[in-house]
Amino acid sequence: MTKPPKNSRLDWLTFALDVLIKKGPEQLKITPLCDLKGVTKGSFYHHFKNRAVFIESLMLHWYETTTLAFIEQANTQGSPAERLQELDKVIASSNIEAEIHIRAWALKDPTIGVHLQKIDSQRQAYLAQCYFELGLDESKAKDVALMAYANFLGMQQIHPTPSAEDALRITIMASKALIPNLNS
Repeated sequence: MTKPPKNSRLDWLTFALDVLIKKGPEQLKITPLCDLKGVTKGSFYHHFKNRAVFIESLMLHWYETTTLAFIEQANTQGSPAERLQELDKVIASSNIEAEIHIRAWALKDPTIGVHLQKIDSQRQAYLAQCYFELGLDESKAKDVALMAYANFLGMQQIHPTPSAEDALRITIMASKALIPNLNS
């Protein structure tokens, strides 16, 4: 992935996710961000009307890059099993480190929680649709989607975090146990 042009809107959003990971959400304020970036506030205000718009943009960026884009990539595959496998590969090959930090932030900031509700609902609905297409009834498909998604989130909480290979292996093992007609 190429780096966005310096001080572009995308550069600000990418920089903010890095700051969130390294320094926490309390640094996602205009003055600390500008100080860390070594720019004036004018650079910030060129792209964002205020902090609320910035945070909204940041969460929209996270949603688009780690939910919609991942689903779009998975949808390049034909069958639901292939889409699920592709989704696992996309996640494993992507930098999703900010996920755990966004979730921790949501514990203290209810506006972030609202964004996570949208993200979590979209992700679970996608998984449930794939499981439904694999032959599970709608209720069981939703249950399996919830378990698979909880597994994904839970693996991020383990220290040290399991390798991408281990996470994929365990995900495949669980999927085969829960979906009898899933082919290898």
